[in-house]
Formats: sequence, C-alpha cells, structure tokens
Amino acid sequence: MLKNKSVLNIIEELSKSELGITIRKLYLCKCDYYILYISEITDRNSISNYIIKPLLYYKDSASLDIKYIAESIITIDNLFIDNDINNINDYIVKGNSIILSTKDTNYIVANTYKVSKRSLSEPELQTDLKGPKDSFTENFESNISLIRYRLKDSRLNIYKTTVGERTKSSVAVIYLKDVADSNLVNSAIEKINNIKIDGIMESGYLQKYLQEKFSLFPQTGIVERSDAACSSLLKGKVCIVVEGGNLPIIIPQTFWDFVDAGDDHYKLSYFSIFLKSIRIFSLILSLTLSSLYVAVVSFHPDILPTEYILTLAEARATVPINAFLEAFLLEIVAEILKEASLRLPKQVGSAIGIVGTIVIGQASVSAGLVSPLMVIIVALSTMTSFILPDYTIMSSFRVLKFFLLIFTGAFGLFGLVVGMTFIIINLVSTMSFSTPYSSPMIPIDLKAIRAFFLSDIRFNNERPSFFYPKDKKRK
Repeated sequence: MLKNKSVLNIIEELSKSELGITIRKLYLCKCDYYILYISEITDRNSISNYIIKPLLYYKDSASLDIKYIAESIITIDNLFIDNDINNINDYIVKGNSIILSTKDTNYIVANTYKVSKRSLSEPELQTDLKGPKDSFTENFESNISLIRYRLKDSRLNIYKTTVGERTKSSVAVIYLKDVADSNLVNSAIEKINNIKIDGIMESGYLQKYLQEKFSLFPQTGIVERSDAACSSLLKGKVCIVVEGGNLPIIIPQTFWDFVDAGDDHYKLSYFSIFLKSIRIFSLILSLTLSSLYVAVVSFHPDILPTEYILTLAEARATVPINAFLEAFLLEIVAEILKEASLRLPKQVGSAIGIVGTIVIGQASVSAGLVSPLMVIIVALSTMTSFILPDYTIMSSFRVLKFFLLIFTGAFGLFGLVVGMTFIIINLVSTMSFSTPYSSPMIPIDLKAIRAFFLSDIRFNNERPSFFYPKDKKRK
C-alpha cells in the first residue's frame, strides 16, 4: 500500500533515475498530486487536455481522492486503479501515465501510450493485381483494427499476452471462437506463454518457438494482407499478431497453402487452375533443374537423342570443370547476386541484379568457363524460385536445391531419386499443430483438393476438415 513517505521516496528515486521519466506536480485541495510519464512514448496532448486541464479546472472545495479523480474528473477513456508500488515502473515504461497523491493509498494508471508509426501502404511481399492494397504495419493496434474491420463478428476472440522479460512485446492470438479448433488455440497460447526470453523484436522470433519439431519446411505461415488473414481465420486457422512486426503468423500451415495466392480467389476458376499448375511446375523446376543437368551430362548422356548429345558435347568442349562444379559455382553466384540485390538500396538493387547477371553470365560463356545451357538453366531456376506468393517456403527450397545437387553430383540419377525421396518423406511425415503438412493431397481429400484448385467460393461450402473446425459448413 502507498503511504506518504513511500510516495515521496518513489518521486525522489524516479527523479534521480535514468529512465527519462517526466514528473509533473500539481497542488490541489491542499494536497500534492504527481503525474509520472515518459514523454517519448506517451501522447502529451492527451495528458495536457484530459488529465492536467480537468484537474486544474476543478473548483470544488471538497477534498479529492484518487477514486473520485478517476470516476469524475479526468476524461481518459482507458484507466484503472492500482495500489501496488512495485508495478509503477512497469506501467510507466509501457506508455501509461501514473497519477498518485501523497495522501491516498491508491494510484491511477491511465493509458496514454503513443508511438510513431507509418501509415498503411501497399503490400510488398504478397502483391496482387486485383486484391485489396492495405497491408499490416508495425503498429499492434492498427493490425488488429484491420482484422476487426473485415471480420465484424462478435465471436472473433482476441487473447492478449506479453512476451519478453525486457521488451514486454504484446502478442495477440486471434481466432473465431465457433470455428477454430480449441486444441489448436490452447496449444498456440500454451507455447507462447511458455516462451522465456529477454525480448522479441519481430514475429520471426516467435515463429521459431512455434515450430513443433525439426523440419525441412516452415510449419507456420506469414501474412501481409488483412484480407488473407481474415480468409485464414474463416477456414479455422489462428492468426498471431506481434507488436513491432508487420507480418502476422498463421497456424496451422500446410505445404499447399504456400502455393495459394490471393489473386486466385478473385479470378475465374479455370485461370486459378492454370496459375496453380504453373506454380507447382515452377517449384519442381527450381528444385531439380540444375541437378537434372548434372545427372544427364555427367552420368546419363545416353538418355538424350544423338544430335542433342553432340550439341551438348560441343557446348562443353571448352569448359575446364566438370558439370557438378559448373552447376554448383553458378548456383552460388546466383545466390550471391540475389542476396546483394536485396541488401542494396532500392534505386540500384534491381539494376545491379540485372546488369550483374547479364555481365557475369555473358563473360563466363565468352571465357569458356561455363556452357551457355548452364547459364540458361541457372537463370530459369532463379526465376522460378520467385513465383510463390509466400517467399518463406522458397528459403527451404534454396537450401534443398544444393542438397539435391550434391547427392546428384555424387551418385547421378540414383542420388537425385534418393534425395527427392528423402524430401518427400519429410514432407508427408511433418505435422503442423496436429495437421498433416501435405494435406489435402496426403491424406487425400477430394473436396479440399477441388476447393484448392478452383478457388471459387461458390463451390467451397465446407471448411477444410484437416483443420478440425468446429463449424464445418460455410453456408
């Protein structure tokens, strides 16, 4: 409980501390009142207009107390009363303003939090031609408001907690109470509450804790657009918003969810089928094209027609290294150019990527270091790696491509088959929060497969059964 002496001691300690706390003293009704806040993270206009001004304008001769101030004078919309002095520092560093008196046992905690934030902008990672252009930002409240704007349902539940002993980052677990599986929600909340770390800076930190076991593929998804997040909630998934992150997390996530794009649901069904087929084919090419080249050139040239074998031999006549080293080095160069173009400023990043690729590729062919066909293969492999809407899955494929290349370089076509078998086994044996990662293909679900390829709300009357939704019907 607060006492006269302890209040003065608190004020003295805070004034000497290096927390940057501003202390505003008011003398009202023959008593000292103190307002404590950190100016950099609080709305000073709210403090002036809704706390200080009403108190100074109070003309009644009756004595004041903290409860009366909270209920009848100050006009801050979000406040509560506490009496534990040990919580004062925590409240202040979260952007709250503390109002206390030397003659009262309680103090007021008023929410005056304010932080600089950028305005809503168009998506940069998950861009669409026809979909909405609003995207999540780093502001916690703004992200939740975007979801509430699209899902005006009283059954939309938001469980809030904090993660990080020092950062105390806010985390919101968002789900539809009558749709999402209770075991899924409870599992997500339990994992988040069990995180013991000094701080998290972004949703990517949280993703690592939500991985259920080692897997070659990410078991959680990210979402940049609010319409995509709400669409996932309607399927029975859970959305996790992290303060300071502009990419909320979606769980559970299947492998085929990475192939689905928002544009597919706004276009005609046959076009959706075509685009999804193109993405799947590109995914296979990105993973296996370089390895197939090594397998054919180094181990099994006899599978090609004679004229192609002669053309290939002529193209590689001046290349001083074997096909494996040729493919491996060019793939490394492609990854270096890819990373360099990402880290450079936007004004020069794309130009450096294009010019670097053309110059290095042309110079390497002219010098006889690599064959023209290998340059084409690496360029095609790189292009196809950017075709999926969610880039996180491609990070895994970029590593797996080198894994297959090494196996193929050592054992030829047999090594390629063994490597692909290992990847497929890992894919079908992975679970994402009790959901088979390869659903709906394995185990097969014909209705879900049809809904996946058609992407047409008219024929999608049921929610995917592998998410175990409470309400299975969408109509």
